[in-house]
Amino acid sequence: MKRSIILLLFVSLFVTFVLSQIPDNDPNLCQQRIQREDCPQIPTPWGTFNESDVIEVYYLQAPVFEAVFGNFFGKLGGYHSAIGFYDITTGLNYTAEYDAIFEVGNGTLPNIISVDGKDELLWCNAGILCTVPYINETYWDKDIYSTASKTYMGTINGTQLNQYIEWMQQYNVSNPIYQTWDVWNNYGQDLFVPSTTCDDFTQASIEFLGSIAIDYNCSTVFKRDYINLFTEKPQPIDFQEHYDDIFNFYKAVLDIKEGSIPQIIERILSIVGLKKYIYVQGEYYLLELNYPFMNAKYDYITLPGCPANNIEEYSNFIHIN
Repeated sequence: MKRSIILLLFVSLFVTFVLSQIPDNDPNLCQQRIQREDCPQIPTPWGTFNESDVIEVYYLQAPVFEAVFGNFFGKLGGYHSAIGFYDITTGLNYTAEYDAIFEVGNGTLPNIISVDGKDELLWCNAGILCTVPYINETYWDKDIYSTASKTYMGTINGTQLNQYIEWMQQYNVSNPIYQTWDVWNNYGQDLFVPSTTCDDFTQASIEFLGSIAIDYNCSTVFKRDYINLFTEKPQPIDFQEHYDDIFNFYKAVLDIKEGSIPQIIERILSIVGLKKYIYVQGEYYLLELNYPFMNAKYDYITLPGCPANNIEEYSNFIHIN
C-alpha cells in the first residue's frame, strides 16, 4: 500500500509538471517560443579531432525538473542524462544529449487547439540531439545537486570521437520523435513500443563507443530510467472512427493539471473507465492496460562485453504493426 501511494504521488507530480509545460489553445506552439535555447536546430559537429587527442568519456546524470524540484526527482531515480567528452589534449569539453525540442510535456501528450470552431489534437513531440562545445559543470555537479553524477566510462582517441560524431548525427536523423513511454506486456518481457528519450540516446552512445573503442570496467554502475505502460498488444485503429474516444481520453488527461494534489489524484482515477490510447509515429493505438498499468523504474543496464544484469538482455521486442 505504501509503495502504491508513493507511486501515485510520483505520477501526480510528474503529470502535473509535464502538463504545466503545455500551453492552452496555441495552434502555433510547434513553431515558436519554448524550444530549448541551448539546443541548436542542427547539431554542432564540433569539428574534426586528431588521432593523438586523448578524450575521457563520462556518463552524466542530473535530477529531472531540477529548476523547480531541486533534488526531489533524483531521490526517486528520475534523471536527465547525457554523454560528456573531456579532451585532455586540448582542454576543451563537449556534451551530447537527446531531448524533446518543445519540452517533455509536449513530447508526452498533445495540445488541444480550436481550428475553425472544432477541437483538434496537436502534437509537438519532435525530438532532437543537442550537441554543444562545453559541459555545464554546474548542472551535473553533485555539490550543487546531491543526486547528480559524472561517471567515468573510458578513454578514446580523436579518430574514435570522429566516428562517434558521424554516428550521433545519424541517430538524430533516425530518431525525430520523442517517445516518453516504454510499452510492455510485462516488465522485461514483450516490449511493444520502445521509448526514445535522453536515456535511450545515452545508452545507445555507450553501446556504440563500446563497439568501436572502450573496453568497459564491468564494475561500473550504469543505470537509467524507464517510464512504463503495461498493456496487451496495442491495436491499431482508425483515427476518424475513434476520434471521440481519443479526444475524450486526452482531454481527461490534460484536465489533470487543474486543481490541488487531491483533485489531481481524483482526476487520475477518473480516467480508469475511459478507453486509453497511445500515439506512436503518427498513428493511434488502443490499449488494454494490465496490472500495474504504469510505473517508473531506475534500472541497471549491462555494459557491452559484461555479464547480463538488465532487462534489455531478456526482453522480446514485438512489432505492433
